[in-house]
Amino acid sequence: MQVNKKQLAEIFGISERSFTEYQRDPTFPYQSAKRGHENQYSTIEVHDWLVERATNKSRESAKERLDRLRGDAEEIKIGEMVGKLVPADDVERRLTDMAIAIRSGMMTGLTKLKNEIDLAHDINLDIDILDTHARHILTHLSTAAGNTGAGDKSRAGETASAAPDVDG
Repeated sequence: MQVNKKQLAEIFGISERSFTEYQRDPTFPYQSAKRGHENQYSTIEVHDWLVERATNKSRESAKERLDRLRGDAEEIKIGEMVGKLVPADDVERRLTDMAIAIRSGMMTGLTKLKNEIDLAHDINLDIDILDTHARHILTHLSTAAGNTGAGDKSRAGETASAAPDVDG
């Protein structure tokens, strides 16, 4: 399909200016138009050229790399401004806060759970049984989180060893 530069930019999500720069590369596919008319581009040929260019990074000039890195940095800033990205330190802090809240809620809720079971079944359940199970679950969850490969193993170990220290 033959398109103009504006359409090409829309199709590939790349600025018209970038395509103008790409045209300086003698291997870039386009049909030059006579003066006053728009150049024409084959979307298939441009796609193939972009794929080849992406797989063969040696074609990326220092200026193109700098422009790409600046663009990436701007995207990150915009993502942070609109709340789609958060700094890694904030994520770690938020997850730690959530884990502590869950652990606290689970351990402090045991008395209420014991009372509900006692009333429902007319027994006097030993709260240590619930406490032991809750600690086992928390230890298992903290260990499982460390096995995902996404986090720091030493921190996962610290979390696992911290779970049994919580007082019921």
